[in-house]
Amino acid sequence: MTTQITSQQYGQAILEHVENGSYPETEEIISGDLPPSALPEISELIEQAKEDVKSHIRKSSKTSAPDVDGWIAQAKQLSLDIQKSQEIAREVVNQAQQCEHLEAQVNDAASKVNLLNDEIAFNESLGAILEQLRSIQRMLDLVQRATLDENLLEAVTLLKQVDENSAILAVTRSSRVFRVLEAKITDLRTHIKGKVTESWNHRIVVDPAKACIQVRQETEGPSSDLSAQTVFHDMTLLIQFLRTEFPPSIYDPLARLLIPRLVSRLVSTWLASAVPENLDFMQEFGGTLSLVKQFGDTLENYRWPGKRELTKWRDSIPDIWLRKRKELSLDRVRTLLSQGLGTTKIVERTETQVLSPNDEVFASNSVGEDWNAGWSDEQTSPTAAKHFPHATEAVQSEDEEDVSAWGLDEKQPTATQGTPSSAGNEVEETDAWGWGDEDEDEDEETKTPQKANSIPNTTKVNGKSLPAQAAEREVTLTETYTITSLPKEILVIINQVISDAIRLETSDLASLPISQVASELLSLPGLILAMYRASSAISYSRHQSGQMFLYNDSIFLSSQLHNLDVEQTTASGRKVPSRTAYNLKLVGHISAIESFGKRAYAKEMESQRTIITDLLDGAQGFLHCTEHPFTGEADLAVASTVDRLRGLYKEWSKVLSHSALLQSLGSLLSTVINKIIIVIEDMSDISEPESQQLTTYCNRIATLEDLFRPVQSSEPDDKRSEHEIMPMTALYTSHWLKFQYLVNILESSLVDIKYLWTEGELGLEFDTEELVDLVVALFADSPHRRTAIAEIRGRRGVR
Repeated sequence: MTTQITSQQYGQAILEHVENGSYPETEEIISGDLPPSALPEISELIEQAKEDVKSHIRKSSKTSAPDVDGWIAQAKQLSLDIQKSQEIAREVVNQAQQCEHLEAQVNDAASKVNLLNDEIAFNESLGAILEQLRSIQRMLDLVQRATLDENLLEAVTLLKQVDENSAILAVTRSSRVFRVLEAKITDLRTHIKGKVTESWNHRIVVDPAKACIQVRQETEGPSSDLSAQTVFHDMTLLIQFLRTEFPPSIYDPLARLLIPRLVSRLVSTWLASAVPENLDFMQEFGGTLSLVKQFGDTLENYRWPGKRELTKWRDSIPDIWLRKRKELSLDRVRTLLSQGLGTTKIVERTETQVLSPNDEVFASNSVGEDWNAGWSDEQTSPTAAKHFPHATEAVQSEDEEDVSAWGLDEKQPTATQGTPSSAGNEVEETDAWGWGDEDEDEDEETKTPQKANSIPNTTKVNGKSLPAQAAEREVTLTETYTITSLPKEILVIINQVISDAIRLETSDLASLPISQVASELLSLPGLILAMYRASSAISYSRHQSGQMFLYNDSIFLSSQLHNLDVEQTTASGRKVPSRTAYNLKLVGHISAIESFGKRAYAKEMESQRTIITDLLDGAQGFLHCTEHPFTGEADLAVASTVDRLRGLYKEWSKVLSHSALLQSLGSLLSTVINKIIIVIEDMSDISEPESQQLTTYCNRIATLEDLFRPVQSSEPDDKRSEHEIMPMTALYTSHWLKFQYLVNILESSLVDIKYLWTEGELGLEFDTEELVDLVVALFADSPHRRTAIAEIRGRRGVR
């Protein structure tokens, strides 16, 4: 009989299996079928067991809660300790890396110190060797002097000391210096040996006929009087002695053997040094020439050789004197340049301009106040200065600005061009700078005020006659710049050469043979200037502003040379018939000096432009300028550029004139802003933070505007403060107004940009597509942007 299994049994079996994983022990439950009616009770039983488990868990958790909190606190503390240990480990690693970096720096510094010590030791050894060489050279000079003075014993003693010193000279025997020194010592030794042998033969006389040797105990020493009269008197006595003491069969062959050697020695030693370089001693030298002629005639009368060599020497005196003058002048230039730049001096340049009453200077009644504002390298006329917003259209390119800081690209004025007689010497002074040489259009503008003289002296206003203003007015403009002492020293040497040439033409020296080289002497200024150009680079390179000093010195030198050329070719406005004026020919040398100065200026400007461009390249095109670390690199690049330009202003303001200073800085600033404009225009997308950052960078560059303020007037009625004087940045810096407009575009809205384009003067600086590209980069695509672009393209800006 089958036992009936209840729903309670089924539920209990299932619950035990769930709780313990056990199976029912009763076969009936295992093999029985679970009726659907038992499911609700089974479910209730399971739910009841679930509730029991929950209540048990709640009770257990209440009793074990303090332990769990402790475990959690310990876990948190353990986590903090682990993090602290990790931080300590990272700090230890960083300190280890810093130690390695510091160790590398220490090793690098130690290597540099060792290198410097090696250099110092090398320089000290080189200085010691040079000192030894100088000491040996001095002793050789003493040996040569003692030989010339016939003091042979002293010469031999000194030569022995020279041998001893050269033996301990720390120079390789195969070096060129030692070979040259050894050759000179050998020549002196050979010469002294010949002198000693000659003296020995003079003291010991061998007479083969008598088979005896005669030793002379005393000999008459050489006379200390080496004047021309004494020398030729002694030689005449020698000739008379030979003729009176020996028969013709002896003195004639002896004279033919002795006299040529005597004359050759006379020409190569005494006569070679007897030609004076200074013309003040030429009259005295004329007496020497007379003695030479008399001595030659004496030799000819006796039919002895020697006169031809003396005549040849007399004919070569002009060449000898010219060669010595060249050597002396060039040596003075070398010595001058080796001494450095010397002292500096501030000089002035002055220009007198004739202005009409309509000029802006008269209109403001401030002559000399802002005259600098109207200047540029191409002598911008006062009429053009009235239209200041358009000044950028007349600004030269950067390459032209570099080499024409004072208008030197213009041709020198010639005598046929003429200058106003009222300007006098001041006009001639300024002509040397190349000022006032305008283009043909500018010449017409400057001639226009002169035609006002034909206008009546009265004007009518509202039908009433009023006295007319003065038709013209002269304004003298003056600037100062700094030069070194070198150009004036060079001018002293050149003036001395020209003065000597004039003396050879006009004074009593014209009868001397050297007068025939007066024209050739005038080629010496060209050699002097060539030596200056060739050797001055080393002297000027020692100064921080050497290239600018070289530029100023070249300009000053060319101006003074031009005045010198004018002085030699004109007198009281008329030509002077002078061979000096005809043969001087300084025009080519003036052009060479000007070109030399301009090349130095261009080289310095190119060097500074390269430095500034390298500094700006550190900004990496201002890409990601709002993200670290690009922001720091861009900040450093802009700050370095600004500091560099301010440093150049401080340095060059002590050298250049104010207008040349502003032009030089304007050229460098043009390089900066042109690069920034190109970089910003090349950006395809500029976010608002980037726009703000770029505006900040541009404003930092714009602070350089305070460097371009004109010199404040010294007139007592000028009470303007420094901040009230408008800077002239736009006049000296190309695209400065475009740069300012670019800053406005970066921080303006679409409405403001459209207004500047349609109503303002934005169209003067930007092309249509340039502005469209900036709008596309600055603003997101929207109907407003598309409308603004259509209006910009559809309506041309104010031109």
